[in-house]
Formats: sequence, structure tokens, C-alpha cells
Amino acid sequence: MNIDYRAAFNENIKKIKELGVEREFVDLGSVAGPENPEWISGKVIYEIYVRAFSEKGNFKGVTQKLPELHDYGIDIIWLMPIYPIGEINRKGKEGCPYSIRDYFTVNPEYGTEEDFKELVNRAHDLGMKVLIDMVPNHVAYDYAALKENPRLVARNSEGEPSRKIAEWTDVVDLDYSNRETWEHVAQIMQFWIQKFDIDGYRCDVAGMVPLDFWEWVEPKLRSLKPDLFLLAEWEGQSIHRRVFNSTYDWSTLELLQKVFHGQDSPEILAQWILTKKAIYPSNSLPLRFLENHDLGRSRSAFPGETLFSALTFVFTLHGVPLIYNGQETGAFKTPSLFEKDLIDWDQKDQRVYDLIKRLIELRKKEPALYSKNYRFRSEYFKDNLLIFDKSDEIRVIINFNQEEVSLDNTLTQKINEIIFNTREEVKKRNENIVLMPYQSLIVKI
Repeated sequence: MNIDYRAAFNENIKKIKELGVEREFVDLGSVAGPENPEWISGKVIYEIYVRAFSEKGNFKGVTQKLPELHDYGIDIIWLMPIYPIGEINRKGKEGCPYSIRDYFTVNPEYGTEEDFKELVNRAHDLGMKVLIDMVPNHVAYDYAALKENPRLVARNSEGEPSRKIAEWTDVVDLDYSNRETWEHVAQIMQFWIQKFDIDGYRCDVAGMVPLDFWEWVEPKLRSLKPDLFLLAEWEGQSIHRRVFNSTYDWSTLELLQKVFHGQDSPEILAQWILTKKAIYPSNSLPLRFLENHDLGRSRSAFPGETLFSALTFVFTLHGVPLIYNGQETGAFKTPSLFEKDLIDWDQKDQRVYDLIKRLIELRKKEPALYSKNYRFRSEYFKDNLLIFDKSDEIRVIINFNQEEVSLDNTLTQKINEIIFNTREEVKKRNENIVLMPYQSLIVKI
């Protein structure tokens, strides 16, 4: 495919609604970006909301389930904020975990520091990595450090604590025009590496914090742990230049939904994947997801068979797939951020569970699936098919149609083995494969 990357970016970025996506075309394709830890290759990140994850709603509830997650194929867990929650302007009875009252200890509702150490140690014993949430943009109104240094937070003309996002009524912004704030946040991030040996951070709304700060703090963190993994809740090229390994990929998700809804051709997905690959630093790893704690469940967003093709798509792209706790059960309900709202592990859709497990296994077994190699078969876009080769041996076939589509003789004869199928069977007509509505295949050619 011949693509004018600037034109493709400027045209498609207009279709993206997510606020955390940078809108300016910046070509950093000639930049490498930070080196990625070896342990991230081919792996999946599993996001855990401690409060909702188990009936206990604490660290021990997570620790007890680590062997089960490991057996499922999970090698990396990301824990949503584990710190004490603010009382002032608290949302709901339990409060939002992103309103942090003290960054230097754990939420007592989750257990003790020793309980958290046990969780990290058990994960490491199993060969798993642990990321924790870092919320560098804001803190709770009653943030503990403000007693000694009220200058850490931004203030309005009347001297009252302020914030940029009006509806975030339970938090106030940190003030990065004050160098003391830089030092304070650096101390926080160093603390959890040194004391608990965590393996990385997922940094909340990272693009709302000055890039100069991130580039200043990064060497301090990686001097403590050279293979530290940094994930930004943001989408843009510049934040990858020196600091972040991975950023959110909201844009591809939005375009995928447009294709499923018949608003765009599969060509837009091919064009966008190749454009982002070309203009992002070469080491950058997009976080690929269908859901997370800010989104509704993928089972609702992608009804029926569309879910299985959407999962196939996400797991065959370069970057890092994300699973939000409970997604693997086929859950329809997203846990509340503000109340005790448990995941119902007894309600499991076995087909969803097994299909995700198989995709995790396949991604580890076939490195081509997470490679940056793509050869899109553009002649099939008109048939509403997305067909692309990840190597000389691996091909992905996704049917975006509500009806059956026959693959031509050229495609069918090239298939040596079907290694993944979203359906139980492969239908044939006159020796050619017939894709059922929204069916997807991964094949060896």
C-alpha cells in the first residue's frame, strides 16, 4: 500500500473523539525510543481492580488467584491504584481509586504493606511482572503531603486548589510549574521501585503532565531498574521519544468500531496501522484493547460474533494486548469505580474464555503475530474483508460482513493449516472456504 502518512493522519484523526489523543502530525519514525524489556515480547497485560477482583476485595484475594492467572497465560498484571483514597468530595461510598490521599502507603482496605509485598513476591516467583498505577496529574483534596507543603498543588486566583477537568470533583491538580512538585513525584515513583520491587508503572493521563518532567524523571527511575516498563494513558508520538514504552491505542479501537458499524471500509484500519507504525518511534508498543476500566464491556460494544473477530484483530497486531479483569468471562457489567461492585466469576461464557486463552497461547507461540510486519491484501477491501500476512507463513483473515463470503480459489489453495478459527467449523463450497458472518481465521500459508 502506498500511503501519504501526513495526509492519512490528518484525515483520520478528525474521526477520533477520545480527548487523550494528540492531533498534530509529528513524524518520529526515524527515532528508536526507549529500549523495551525483553519480558514484554509476546505478552499480555491483565488489568486488576483490587476492590472488585475478589470477594475479599484485597491484596490476598489477588495473590490467591495468581496461579490461576498464570495458568491462563497471563505474565503481567497491572494493579489499578492501591493507595488510600481521599475523603473530601469523595465519589460514592467507597471513593474513586484515582483520588489519592497518600502516595507512600497502601489502602488499608486492601491490606498491609506486607500483604502487597507478598503479592509482588508471589508474582515474581511465578515469573510474572507487576505494574502499578501512578496518578501524576492530580491528588485528593486531603492529600497528606499538603499539610507540610501546600505549594504542591495548582491554585486559582483566590488561592484555592484547582483542576483542569471540571467534572473530576474529587481531585486537585499538582502544580508542575513548581520544581518541588517534580521532586515529590520523583520520590513517589522511586519509593515503590526501591521498597516493593515493582516492574513498571501505568501512568494516568500522562500527557497532562509536562513532557519535560517525564524526560527528567525517566533516567532516575531506570537507574534503579533498567528494564522498568512505562505505559502512558495517552496516545501520541512525542511521549515515546525518550520515556514511554507503550501508549494507549484508542484511535484504532474507534476506527474498528466504525468498520463493524459499516461506517468505514477495512481499508481504514490497514491505512491507520501502517501510518502509526511509520510515524511512531520504532520501539513503541501500542496498548491494544477492546475494554478497560474507563470503557464499557467489550461484550456489549461488540455484540454476538463481532466480539470474536474484534479479539482476533487486537491479538494479531504489534504492541501489547490488554485484558480487563472479568473480560475473559464474557461479562456484560463493568464494575463501578466508586462502590464495592464484585466481578461475578460464576457467570462465565466458556467460549469467550477459551478463545481468549487460545489467542494468548498463539501469540506466544507465533512471534509473527506481534511483529511489525504487515502485508495487506488490498484487493479484498471492496469485499469488506481484512486480510493481511504477518510473515511468509502467517495470514489473518477477518470477515466484517453480516453475511457469508466465499474466499476465492487463490486464497483457499494457499492455506496449509488453520491454526485459529472463531467458529467451530470451516464451511466449504466448491472446495473454497466460505466465511460465515464475522468469522475470522488465522492460517498458515
